[in-house]
Amino acid sequence: MKRWQWGIAFILCVIVWGTTQLPETKTTSFIKRVVYSQDDLTFMRNTLRSISIFEGEKVEVADYPEMREMLNFTAIQPSNKGYLMTYEETVSLFALQNGIVVFTGYTKETGQTISIFYEDNTTVTYGFIDHFSLLPYTTIAVNELVATKQAGDLYIRIEKDNQVLDLEKTLAWLNEQM
Repeated sequence: MKRWQWGIAFILCVIVWGTTQLPETKTTSFIKRVVYSQDDLTFMRNTLRSISIFEGEKVEVADYPEMREMLNFTAIQPSNKGYLMTYEETVSLFALQNGIVVFTGYTKETGQTISIFYEDNTTVTYGFIDHFSLLPYTTIAVNELVATKQAGDLYIRIEKDNQVLDLEKTLAWLNEQM
């Protein structure tokens, strides 16, 4: 990467960090409002992608076998606009891409639930999970542990571009990500 590109990236980081250190002013309130809005976050992410300061660099691809254990379910059935996947062993759920946690909590339909918005405009919701330690609006990186599920049923719903994927597309998306 060229020195001037690193310089620009460093200056932008210093500006963002500096504005977060200022006392609460009209400017910092505006920045926080923009950053916490999901539509604006998507816009900012797409803008940064278009800058392409990493032009010409190669990215190493790694295989994470622990992520594939999610594909080892014994049964799958439709449930509440998503699917129940049955597992005979404990499953660790990892982030499939970089993203942000948009919901953690308990719902009467899916029990203890976590929803993650990924870079490709996909939202994945996991329900009936046993343990998670992330809070809403926490950013996550690929292969970061998101939650764990003991043997039993795991609820999953995948929404891409505001449409819930059917069974075939859900399985295809999971296979593609792992």
